[in-house]
Amino acid sequence: MLSSKKKYSIQVALMFAVFFLVLSSLIFRLIGEMRSESIREEAEQIEKQRIKTQFLSNIEDQYQQMQKLYQAKEYEKVIDMIKVFNQYDRSDYKELATIKKEIRLFYLKKKLDFIPKIHLNEYIQLSKDIEIEEDNSTQVFIRTHRYGQYFYPSDFPILLEGIALSVTGDFSEDILWTSSIDGNLGKGKQLAVRLSIGDHQITATGTNGMTTGTMETRIHIEKDPVFIKQHTKN
Repeated sequence: MLSSKKKYSIQVALMFAVFFLVLSSLIFRLIGEMRSESIREEAEQIEKQRIKTQFLSNIEDQYQQMQKLYQAKEYEKVIDMIKVFNQYDRSDYKELATIKKEIRLFYLKKKLDFIPKIHLNEYIQLSKDIEIEEDNSTQVFIRTHRYGQYFYPSDFPILLEGIALSVTGDFSEDILWTSSIDGNLGKGKQLAVRLSIGDHQITATGTNGMTTGTMETRIHIEKDPVFIKQHTKN
């Protein structure tokens, strides 16, 4: 019969054997999983490269399709396509930069319609929300008045108000105002003016020192009707 000491030694040996067997099994499984993961990642990279190659080989067709969507004002679909161009380092393809700027400005103006007063941090956040890369352009917005609005001299002075914003700062106080009839009107975020009789094209011009932006509106000035003059005299 085996002594207690030998029995204990055999039990310990069996325990170690089982332990190493389980450990080896786990190691082999881990190696297999790592190999499978590596194969999967390699397959994904090959597929991504195939898609990229296919896109680049048909990039002109993709661009023409995007142009059609842009002309149809399907801007959300255009933005999705722009992201693909950016992903494959073709963000400067043909007129893509201009298209991005126009769409960004369109959405910004659309959001501004619901914001009576806007500040620089809001402008920057809106730019980020649109998910098109930012630039250092200066955007100018005329907040008054309705395009083509009519005024009489009895309404004077007319208040012009605008904002000139860039991701580098607020340049509204340096806006230059001009009229197609009266020429230079003055400078500032707000300007009270008295305009000549006629159809005025009002232009607001702002700059951040690197880029310049403009916006135009129209204001019609007509002579006071007779009844207004009589009422004013009385």
